[in-house]
Amino acid sequence: MAVALGALWAWDAYEKAVVSYYTKKYKTVPLPDEPTYGPNDVSIIVPTIDTESTFSECLRLWLRSKPREVIIVTVPRCKRQVEQLIQRLEGSTDKITILTSPVANKRQQLMIGAKFASGKIHALVDDDAYWPVDTVIPYLLAPFEDAEIGAVAGIQSAEISPERQDPKVITVWEAAAALDMFQMKGLQAMRFAADGGCWALVGRTLFVRAAILQDPHFINAFTHQIVGNRVENGADDVFVTEWTFDHGWKVCVQNSPESKITTDVKQDHKFAWQVLRWERGNIRSFLSRIFVYPGSRAMMRRHPYSTRKMIERLARPLWAFVYVTVWLKTLWTAPWLSIAYVVWMILGWGGWVSAYRAFLEEYPYCGRKIWALLLMGNIAPILDVYMYCTMNNDSWLTRAADAQDVDDQDVDSIEKIEDMSETPTKFTS
Repeated sequence: MAVALGALWAWDAYEKAVVSYYTKKYKTVPLPDEPTYGPNDVSIIVPTIDTESTFSECLRLWLRSKPREVIIVTVPRCKRQVEQLIQRLEGSTDKITILTSPVANKRQQLMIGAKFASGKIHALVDDDAYWPVDTVIPYLLAPFEDAEIGAVAGIQSAEISPERQDPKVITVWEAAAALDMFQMKGLQAMRFAADGGCWALVGRTLFVRAAILQDPHFINAFTHQIVGNRVENGADDVFVTEWTFDHGWKVCVQNSPESKITTDVKQDHKFAWQVLRWERGNIRSFLSRIFVYPGSRAMMRRHPYSTRKMIERLARPLWAFVYVTVWLKTLWTAPWLSIAYVVWMILGWGGWVSAYRAFLEEYPYCGRKIWALLLMGNIAPILDVYMYCTMNNDSWLTRAADAQDVDDQDVDSIEKIEDMSETPTKFTS
C-alpha cells in the first residue's frame, strides 16, 4: 500500500504542476483598436421572479454601460413588483422593456427575451448580478472580433456588502459562496487555457451571439429538454455552452478586472440548495456528453484536458474512496509515509494552506469560518452520492418556479415561444 500511496502522491504533484502551467499560460483578450461591436449592439436579457430589492441597483449599473436595451422577462404575479423597482431609477428607463411569461421557467423566459431582442449580441444576465465597473461591455465584446467566437463570460466574484464584511457578522454560507466563486474563476480560466474548453460559461453574465439564441433549432431544443418528466428549468448556461461547442463555435473566458461581475450570495442554507441544483445540472450534462452525444471520443479530440477532468468529476466518489482506503491501509503499515502525505497536502506546494491563504487575502473577514470551508470542501464526494440518487430533481429550490409536467409521448405539446409573451411594457424617462 505504501507504493500505491506513493503513486497517488506523485499523481497529485503532477496535477498541481499542470494546473500551475496552464494558469500561467492563460491570457485575456485585449480591446481592439477599432472594435466591430459596441454597447449599442448589446441587448441585456434578464429572467426574474420573486425579484429582490437589490435589482434596482443592478439595473442602474447595467444602464450605466449604455446597452442597446434591457429586456426583463418576469411572470404576471411579479410584474408589479418589477415595475416598482424600476421606478426607483432616474432617467434611462426608456431602454427598459418588461415582458411576461405564463410560466416561471428560466429557459422559457430567456427565449421570450431573445425573440424580442434586436441586438447582435445578447447578454444573458441574472437579476442579482452587478457590473461594478463600466468596462464590462467592451471587454466582453472584445473576443467577438474573432468570428468563430460564439459566447463569452468574464470574471465573477461574491458581492459582500460592507456591513457584512465582519467576522462576527458574515455567515458560513456567505463564506462558502465566496470561496466557491474565488476557486471557480481560476479553474475556468485554467481549463480554457489548457484546450479552449470549459465545463460551462457561468450564466450570471453570459454574452452570446444573437444568431445562436435566435436559431429556431436552438430555441426548440433549449425549451423542450426534459428531466424527470418535467421541462428543464435550470442549467441554461450549461446548455448554451454545449450547443455553442457542438455547432462549430468557440467560446472565450475573459478573466480581466475590467470585465468583473459580482453577485449577491445567500446568507443561509439556501446556498446549499443552489449548489445541489448546479451540481446536478453538471452531472447530467457530463453523463450525456461522455456517454451519449457527442461521446467521449469526440470530446477527447475537441477538448482533451477538460474532458478528462469531466470524467474525474463523475468518478469523484470512487476516487475519494480509493484515496481514503489506500491512506488508511498505509497508516497501518507505514505510518510515517501517511503522515508525511497529510503534511504535504496541508503545507506543501499547492496545498490547503497556500490555497486558502490566497482566498483569505481577498476575504480576510472569512478567516473564522475556515474550519467549515474545509469541511464543506471535503464532504463533496459524499454529496455526490446523494446527487446521483436524486438526479431527476430539477427544482429551482430557492425560488417559486413552475413545474411543467409533460407526457413522455407528447413533448411537442409545450407552448410555442411565439405565443408565450404578453404585450411588452415600455418605460419612459
